[in-house]
Amino acid sequence: MDLSLFEKAGLTKNETKVYISLLEKGRSTSGPLIKLTGINSSKIYENLNKLQRKGLVSYTIERNKKHFEATEPDRLLDYLEEKRRKIEEESIDIKKILPELQSLRLSFKGEQQEAGIYQGIKGYRTLLENMLQELNPKGTYLVFASGLLKDILGPYWNIYQKKKEKFGIKSRCIWDLKVKKDKNYLKEYYGLGRFISKDSYLSPVDIFVYNDKVIQVSYKTKPIFAVVIKSKGLAQSYRELFKHTWKTAKE
Repeated sequence: MDLSLFEKAGLTKNETKVYISLLEKGRSTSGPLIKLTGINSSKIYENLNKLQRKGLVSYTIERNKKHFEATEPDRLLDYLEEKRRKIEEESIDIKKILPELQSLRLSFKGEQQEAGIYQGIKGYRTLLENMLQELNPKGTYLVFASGLLKDILGPYWNIYQKKKEKFGIKSRCIWDLKVKKDKNYLKEYYGLGRFISKDSYLSPVDIFVYNDKVIQVSYKTKPIFAVVIKSKGLAQSYRELFKHTWKTAKE
């Protein structure tokens, strides 16, 4: 039996041990359960109480002793259904106060975060998704690119390009000259691009510039390390650098 399924359903490892032991043994006092599960006496009652609150264990008192019993396995489905309903109710409550939370955030403009750090592939994807959402529709971004993005993103690369096309987002990209040999990469890329020689390139770093933000990504660190900086001055400086480089780059 795959016990990890119980954890996905919301039970801890110890709760699962106690529940399975009760199913196998039937009605039992705490003593035999301690021996079967290897859980100490203080923790066994804690887990039994949690299972009772979830409706998965019941008990009777005989001769001043509690005798515990697992409820019917079908009760697991009832528990999951109750859990789902509770999440839906909580989501509705949160949606009601979202406008208020947004207004609180906007009221402290002076305290807004000016820089954010993202790590790993998932963090990087989130950063790119945020950029696309901020540029949607028909925004523009510039990028000094290493040509490593496709390998880094894997299957998300094509999703990323299609979203750019769907949102009408324009991009201009400056690559290392070696990228020009990769015809598939260039065919899949949605946007304009030019090339410069390796000697003058920033590889393996990607730098995105959009709105008043700059994203700097290092592929050498493990995990991948990305920083997004909100600064009109810095963004404008990179735009000027890009404009100058674009003029001298090869098509």
